[in-house]
Amino acid sequence: MEAIVTVEHTDVIAWVSMNQPERRNALTPEMRDALIDVFERLAENVDCRAVILGGSDRSFCAGGDLSSLPSGDTLASRKRMAQAHRLLRLITELSKPVIAAVDGTAFGAGMSLALACDYVLCSERARFCTAFSNVGLMADMGLLWSLPQRVSSGQVRRLLFTSVVVDGDEALRLGLADQLVTSEELHQSALDIATQFAGAPPLSVALTKAALTRMPAPLQNVVGLELDGQSQLFSSADFTEGRYAFLEKRRPQFQGR
Repeated sequence: MEAIVTVEHTDVIAWVSMNQPERRNALTPEMRDALIDVFERLAENVDCRAVILGGSDRSFCAGGDLSSLPSGDTLASRKRMAQAHRLLRLITELSKPVIAAVDGTAFGAGMSLALACDYVLCSERARFCTAFSNVGLMADMGLLWSLPQRVSSGQVRRLLFTSVVVDGDEALRLGLADQLVTSEELHQSALDIATQFAGAPPLSVALTKAALTRMPAPLQNVVGLELDGQSQLFSSADFTEGRYAFLEKRRPQFQGR
């Protein structure tokens, strides 16, 4: 039986694919737990510098699995949500950049999953929809945090209240997506972006990403993050390498130390 989440390693890049096309890669409990396992392993993999998250068979993720939702059981619902939040935190707190490669539907929790990533690449076949209001729910899996960071307050309300479907072109205009390519170009474009991210200094990326997850924040908090992070980086081997490479007019070789 084929795994519902597959991982393909290309040099320092890991391509994670949700692989349950018959369910349009819905975030079933099994899919969620498989993703948790994969991202926990990637967090420990020092050879991995960037991650691409995509779906199989023209679907990124169709959202939560309504058929498996506990009915009328508040405690069970909270436990299920806690597991979903565990996956969310693994992505947002991962020290490596995560790129969402969206081809097809990213609905409900699938849209939350995409927007939890650091960079959203989509094809012309992409369709984004918050979807939660269609079944009488509010947004979850961090969408109330990630969506306002990408679009205006009015668009946040339109997308959440009406669950309107947004295509790839509109997603780019609104800021839901960072780059729009053809479906044929999606795979290579994702690898190209991941390669750029993987070439950045790992320690700097990790501390910058950790700081960005705390935004927006008061200036006092921001300069505190800068003080703590930059103090560490000034004493890193990567900063020494970067400084010498600059002076010697060569490309730096960062090692994450």
